Amino acid sequence: MRNHTWFLFMIGSLALLFTSSVFLPRDQKEAYRYHYKGSISYSEGNVKQANSFFRKAYHLIPNNFYFAISYGLTTGQIGNKSEGLAVIAKARQSLAYNDPEVKEKNALATFFTGLIYAYNHQFDLAYKNVNNCLPQFPNDSAGISVIQNTLGFLRIRNQANNGHKKAHESPHYHVHRRDLKAALHHFEQALTYDPSNTTAQYNYQTLCDTLKVEPKLITQLNLTLSDDSRPYTPTFINMHVRMINALELPSFDDVLFLVDISGSMVQERVICMNDTRFDVMKELARKAVKAFPEGQQYGLATIGGTCTSEPDFWRPIGSIDRQELDSRFRFLIPDGTTPLLSRLMETPELFSDSTERKKTIFLISDGANTCRVGGVDVCQFASELASKNITINVLTFLSTTLNNTNAFAEYICLAERTGGHILYMDNYHCRLEPLSFDLLKSCQFRVPTLQKSNCWGAHINSLWNIYPIDVY
Repeated sequence: MRNHTWFLFMIGSLALLFTSSVFLPRDQKEAYRYHYKGSISYSEGNVKQANSFFRKAYHLIPNNFYFAISYGLTTGQIGNKSEGLAVIAKARQSLAYNDPEVKEKNALATFFTGLIYAYNHQFDLAYKNVNNCLPQFPNDSAGISVIQNTLGFLRIRNQANNGHKKAHESPHYHVHRRDLKAALHHFEQALTYDPSNTTAQYNYQTLCDTLKVEPKLITQLNLTLSDDSRPYTPTFINMHVRMINALELPSFDDVLFLVDISGSMVQERVICMNDTRFDVMKELARKAVKAFPEGQQYGLATIGGTCTSEPDFWRPIGSIDRQELDSRFRFLIPDGTTPLLSRLMETPELFSDSTERKKTIFLISDGANTCRVGGVDVCQFASELASKNITINVLTFLSTTLNNTNAFAEYICLAERTGGHILYMDNYHCRLEPLSFDLLKSCQFRVPTLQKSNCWGAHINSLWNIYPIDVY
């Protein structure tokens, strides 16, 4: 009996060790660091390096959907088609039916499946999958623009699969005028959804020049782009509206402002506004409060001081009204460092125990956590907040560079695990950009060089040549 008990103990210990090492890594933030680095590498065109980072993230937390599809996409892109498709299929099969983002995740999985086929020159299957993901995709103008641009590229490449070689000419493919017109329509749609999509602009203009048609959207695009690129000021009236809508803040009953008052917020400036991050943060927060719907309740907490000091403000939900909140923001004073985790761990006490009310922490910051709290991992604690029905939404003044890997790894796991969103401010143009966990917006295809074909005689004016060297 004693031996039997010892055997069961050993089996249980090994099972616990396996679970801890595979599904719950001690430092879960490390996985998010790898994924963030992979995203930066991918956006810079370094696919092999991105794949290496994504593989590390995926192996640390294999049940993370975004880690899986990122690793699957790049694995397929570097030539391991079967493995890449299998990883994405497994990620799709693991989706829970009650996942609030299940529709978006399925659309991303379908899109990336199509891209793997495209990178392996199976353009018919690529077009089919990308086209199928479109009806599933959520109302995201920039994302739909990317998909439509991809469809335009694939329409051209799908029709240019039969190689042709003529004397004194390099091997090439043929594409017909009707397919170029169909592709042009996709590029028009891409620009209708997102006029600032520079790749779609290039593709649209290229096909207009090739087909010798009037680019009817160009005037509209120039006006739109000129309007969007005008200099912003701290009093730009719509920025706070875009901010609260992008983060879906009006949908919450209880909003806790958790604001970073550390020294870096004063030392660093928002160049396009010629003001400090601290002053821009205060103005955006004040304007946001005035734009929130009636019936919301607020709280205010600050991140500053030292790892052991008390916060400057610690006001629970419902204890402060709009007028007082506006006054508190107006007279905030910078203080100390960024003890993010220690403040986060205490925030649940500022909310009620009600399970009926939707709760969010609106985190405004420009740095990573500076204080360790007994070995607690910020990503593990995010799961605890999620279990209390608390969502974290983030506005950061940091740019998406490798220098900010620590901070973005924390922001991403906090938002992802609680169902929130992240915005970062473009420091030079004062645009609030969403930080997506997928690579969709980095997947932009330019049309290859098109040359009028004389293969069947000069009288055939409906064919163009594409040369393999120009395809990728």
